[in-house]
Amino acid sequence: MRLKTAILASTSILILAGAAPAFAQTEATPAAQADTAPAEVTAQDDSAEDAIVVTGYRRSLESAQNIKRQSEGIVDAIVAEDIGKLPDITASAALARVTGVQVNRSAGEAAQVQVRGLPDISTTYNGREIFTAENRFVAIQDFPAGAVAALEVYKSGTSNLVEGGIGGQVNVRSRRPFDFDGFHLSGSAHGVHFEQSQDLTWNGNLLVSDRWNTGIGEFGALVNVAMTNIQYLDATRENDRYITPDPNVTPAPGDFVRPNGQGIFYSRGDRWRPSVNGALQWRPSPNLEFYVDGLFQGYRGHDSNMWMFVPTFGATQFSNVVLRDDGSRSLQSATVTNAATPDGYYEFRDAKTDTYQVAGGFIWSSGGLKITGDVAYTDSTYTESQANIDYALSSSPVRNVNFDVQDGHGGGTFDFLNFNSADPANYLWRGLFDRSYMAAGDDIQGRLDAQYETGMDWLSRIDLGVRYNDRSATRSNGGRYINTLGRGIGLSALPVEIDQYPRGFRFDKLQPDTKFPAPTFDSVFDNIDALRTLTGFPTGATPYEPLETFTASEKVFAGYAQVRYGFDLGIPVDGTIGLRAVHTETTLNGTSRQNPGTGTEVTSPIIRTNKYWDYLPSANIRFGLAEKLQLRLAYTKTRTRPNFDQLNPGGFLGTPPGVCTTGGVDNVNCVVDYNGGNPDLKPLTSTNYDASLEYYFSRTGLVSLAAFRRDTNNFIFRDQTVLEIPNAPNVRGNLPFNGGKGRIQGIEAQFTTFLDFESLPNWAHGFGVQANYTYIDAGTELSPTQALQLPGQQPVPFVSEHSYNLVGMYESGPFSARLAYNWRSDFVVEYQNLQANFLRPLYQDSLGTLDFSASINPTKNVTVAFDLLNILAQPIKTYREYNTAGDSYRFQTKYLERVYSLGVRFRF
Repeated sequence: MRLKTAILASTSILILAGAAPAFAQTEATPAAQADTAPAEVTAQDDSAEDAIVVTGYRRSLESAQNIKRQSEGIVDAIVAEDIGKLPDITASAALARVTGVQVNRSAGEAAQVQVRGLPDISTTYNGREIFTAENRFVAIQDFPAGAVAALEVYKSGTSNLVEGGIGGQVNVRSRRPFDFDGFHLSGSAHGVHFEQSQDLTWNGNLLVSDRWNTGIGEFGALVNVAMTNIQYLDATRENDRYITPDPNVTPAPGDFVRPNGQGIFYSRGDRWRPSVNGALQWRPSPNLEFYVDGLFQGYRGHDSNMWMFVPTFGATQFSNVVLRDDGSRSLQSATVTNAATPDGYYEFRDAKTDTYQVAGGFIWSSGGLKITGDVAYTDSTYTESQANIDYALSSSPVRNVNFDVQDGHGGGTFDFLNFNSADPANYLWRGLFDRSYMAAGDDIQGRLDAQYETGMDWLSRIDLGVRYNDRSATRSNGGRYINTLGRGIGLSALPVEIDQYPRGFRFDKLQPDTKFPAPTFDSVFDNIDALRTLTGFPTGATPYEPLETFTASEKVFAGYAQVRYGFDLGIPVDGTIGLRAVHTETTLNGTSRQNPGTGTEVTSPIIRTNKYWDYLPSANIRFGLAEKLQLRLAYTKTRTRPNFDQLNPGGFLGTPPGVCTTGGVDNVNCVVDYNGGNPDLKPLTSTNYDASLEYYFSRTGLVSLAAFRRDTNNFIFRDQTVLEIPNAPNVRGNLPFNGGKGRIQGIEAQFTTFLDFESLPNWAHGFGVQANYTYIDAGTELSPTQALQLPGQQPVPFVSEHSYNLVGMYESGPFSARLAYNWRSDFVVEYQNLQANFLRPLYQDSLGTLDFSASINPTKNVTVAFDLLNILAQPIKTYREYNTAGDSYRFQTKYLERVYSLGVRFRF
């Protein structure tokens, strides 16, 4: 029904536009994509031709530089230097090259994009809002490189853009048929080898486009099909995050501080992402254009993870004891006897995402007036089936443990003595976890924009527009578990196929004991009903738990007014000033369940509605200090709405751990846990100040220096607090809460050029360099309970203080090459309150990655390309503090994939 409504609305807009006096022969004024509504990607053959890059790195740099220079806000971009070829395999990895952008890497790819330290960004596709399932944004890594023409990062926006997150906005731009002169056929095919998993996959794309003149105007059609496949293996050694003894207690004589155990974790996956996008364009006259865009974005994931935990607690003897020399009586290594039995799990996830977006619109101009309209429908569904087979070793072998290895990359490692960890006969079945999960979202969004060129120098343009978005979201989750250890069933007795898990740790000099048997992915899901029957579960998928199901609806109406001005103060000055007003109405439906300890559960629905206005001003000013030198200043306000799952009003009031009353008197030591969302969460807000000095000294040459500050409020943290619930004393809620005020400020510097200087010899002109650096000073107040232990401003999670990129390029004739190094400093991953009210951060160490790519054109229509990613294969290292002095143990040492790619690109 919603799709039908969207199509009817789109058709109505087209009819109304056609009924307008649209056939005046005035040419539409081209405007930069970065400054316009979504439709304006198309109505500009000349500027579109500049944005399509088919001649290598030089053209890519030139196009990105033009976007930055001509934009009305502060924007950085990456443009594909060839059809279907971003400078990285995935869109998210390419974004790591942008000044001020940081990503986190795992599972064979880059993810968790942050702009100037903030993950709270909005994502758009050709200027329209797009999302995955119930989330607020789309996973950028779900865009295959072959489906992307350019990536645009808006660091300061203008009022005519869709309201962005507090971190900014990332726009993914695709191609349309009027981007090409006529018929165009291009594509690519690449074989990809993953060194750690030893798997070989392929990636590819195919684009077909044409345009032709008819008696009723010019038509164009384009279709682009792309596919990526990742088969990764990440291998992790870890020390337990829990520390013995209690961090607040001084070790007794003869005792020592140590992690509670060690572990090995393998993350293995087979992920493929199909994508299809298409566009139709019709230009019946020079001043009128209609278009239709379509997108399908898919994700298919088969993940097989394995974890083994090797305890040190419960041991009757520690021998060969070596203490670290930090004075904290912390254990470095020992031989452990009769500790608790090692155990773990095999986790299997079968996941699928289907995201569709269809849109239609028009562009009409007459004289100085231009009117654009756009209507889109988006539908996205994510489903996941999960099965965990838990295991325990049949005995507890003596083991050597080392929590702080001095060789190789350091960290923790262990090895068993006189025990064969590769033999399935040494494993017992410990339990089965069976889970079903579904999340979905859809929306109808429409906008109407008017732009009037006044002809006056001081007030050159007036922009007005409205936008409406009707969004819905839902999530359902259900899980069940049974412990089977007491049945004495061996792992090899289960109705599954047992194989040896891949070795992993190919870049680890320590080469830890990593030989483990494991069920295969296909055999687990092929025989899942047999496993359910064996445990006593009913066959069929796990039913959804009402408590973990919610639905949400959100209606957003926005309007804006903006003017573009210009005048002369001895130097040219121009810019924009505007205001965007946004009304949001969100309704959430959840379920609450109480278990008063009488054996009878009480379930009741909860409905909460929130309404509020946001007023988001923007002001941008640009000073033309010289012909090639300009200074930008910007002031904006932005906000990010909480995720729907964070707003879920439902929750679960657990069973008390004992009797809460004695003789009618409350037992003050009785605590009841409540887990849920928080419908009273406020949006995250930020007031932003930006300055950017930019010197464009050649077609590919740029030097810029930028400074920024974000005054933030209401960061969201999950925390524990005491709740007041009738007839339930001492309720401890585990809920998301808004934190206090924060600030993020910093500087950015970048330098880009090819060495096309007359003073250099011709052979040097083929070399080029890209360099950028970002410094971020970020702090925020934690949630009220956390702030009792860590008061004042604390580091913002996932924000590195320093990061930089160094890229060397060479391009001459048919040959080109690029060597790119990306580095970021250490950062806080999260704040953990694991024991004894001891809240401390978990840190990730600094990390550098090095990538190489090269290509050669044997003919003008064919390119052979080679890529090598993660050449250094340095592990990700995280640390856990264990005392107030800041002493720490290595938590994890994680080895990611090194990836090789060889393929061919063609264009005709």
